[in-house]
Amino acid sequence: MPFVSIRSRLIFLAVLLLAILAVASALLIGQLMRASDDLAEEAKLVSIVKNANSASKHFGDLKYWITDSAKTLFVRSQQNADAAKARLDLDLKAIAPVDPAGVAAIGGEVDTLSELARKAAEAYSSDDSAGGNALMQQAQSHILNVDREIEQIVDRSEQHALARRDASMRQAQTAVNVSVAGGIITLVVALSLTALIVHSINAPLRRLEHSMAAITRGELDATIPPPGRDEIGAMASTLGMLRDSLIERDRLERERRRAEAEIRAARDTAQAALRELKAAQANLIQAEKMASLGQLTAGIAHEIKNPLNFVNNFAALSTELLDELKQTAGPALVALDSDGRAEVEEVIAMLTGNLQKIIEHGKRADNIVKSMLEHSRGVTGERREVDLNALVDEALNLAYHGARAQDQSFNITLEQKLDADLGRIELAPQEMTRVFLNLFGNGFYAATKRAQENGDASFRPTLTVATRDFGEAVEVRVRDNGTGIPPEIRDKLFQPFFTTKPTGEGTGLGLSISYDIVTQQHGGTITIDSEPGVFTEFTIRLPR
Repeated sequence: MPFVSIRSRLIFLAVLLLAILAVASALLIGQLMRASDDLAEEAKLVSIVKNANSASKHFGDLKYWITDSAKTLFVRSQQNADAAKARLDLDLKAIAPVDPAGVAAIGGEVDTLSELARKAAEAYSSDDSAGGNALMQQAQSHILNVDREIEQIVDRSEQHALARRDASMRQAQTAVNVSVAGGIITLVVALSLTALIVHSINAPLRRLEHSMAAITRGELDATIPPPGRDEIGAMASTLGMLRDSLIERDRLERERRRAEAEIRAARDTAQAALRELKAAQANLIQAEKMASLGQLTAGIAHEIKNPLNFVNNFAALSTELLDELKQTAGPALVALDSDGRAEVEEVIAMLTGNLQKIIEHGKRADNIVKSMLEHSRGVTGERREVDLNALVDEALNLAYHGARAQDQSFNITLEQKLDADLGRIELAPQEMTRVFLNLFGNGFYAATKRAQENGDASFRPTLTVATRDFGEAVEVRVRDNGTGIPPEIRDKLFQPFFTTKPTGEGTGLGLSISYDIVTQQHGGTITIDSEPGVFTEFTIRLPR
């Protein structure tokens, strides 16, 4: 070491540090490039999953319209079937590069299904119902095959996507580990070399200092270090170079940390985008299902309305005719013996009871049809600024007095916790009143039912309504201490025609209509929290 100049030593140290940093950076860049490729492949697999789910939906449309076309021979149904098949072909084309075998199997099954449907249509048009039914039964097996194959494609795509995601995470973790290990090795090597070189410089300086001190003290015979090839006199500038090399090392360390932060941010962004994509896909599918259901509901309701009116009207007319017949045949009945007269009266009473049952169930069916038509029309209403507290109070009084009018024994404790600073909000008053009436009516029913089933005289049915201001939004909470809702059916509450009430006591459309009014017309949210046997609470949040 004494035979090497200080400049040569520092140059050797700097070159070695830069070489180590260059190697570590190259390894890190390679890891980052592989992680980027994995993310791109993962995004591609996510797109394939989306196309597979879309293919499942479009095949559902196709099998519906093919079956409908085969049985009804409607041209419109055949057109719809052709359109659904075109959309399905686009989805299969997108999936083909990843799963060509599955796409080919689905294509074959769809072609076979179309051919069987065509033959069935020919059979039905020739009044060969048995043959048409047999062909449609064969078609059903192909429908099941396609559904199963699409589900398998979705499962395979999701598994590949999860595997790719895990690989990306492992790759990112490897990059982090390599970066940390490289930094530690670089630091150890740098510290070791720095200590060695500083020692090689500091020892001669100490000897020179001792010599200078000895000479200052007058010890002229002090030993002087032998002359060497190092530049002791240029020590200050050499230290400046060392400082610059340390600054460069710190800068590279900051860049490495910044690169790691960017990798983590990119990974978090990709995961957030994936979650948003899945949520948007689920919302789109739900919206399409609800739109199709609304059209179907309107068509069915209109078709049922006229024959239902005939049933109700003729049942009522037949009841009146039976009364007239009983009055007219009165003298003849007197002439009969007691057994004959009892038998005739029993038949008339039985017919009258049957007609009353027909009228009762006919009215119930008519209410269901009206609810279906109301649901299919969607949500409308003029928006204007209103006092939400006053609207809630008015709806609560209306619901309470309506319940009292139907059942004089009905009784419940009403509690209001209205935010005095709520202010006015723009909404459709009539539509929101419908929502509140539905929620209040359900709360009355649940609390009253628990009181009847509980048998505890100390139990007091209670309904609590609260409003709260959140600045950019307002919140309305409706809570009852009724029977509660089991967790397994909460996801079904806002589906049309789903009800927990016994037959004849509910149509299953109230919460569905309320959900459409709050979410679609007002851009808000409606959520539910419940504990069976304790309480149920609906929370409505509306943006200002």
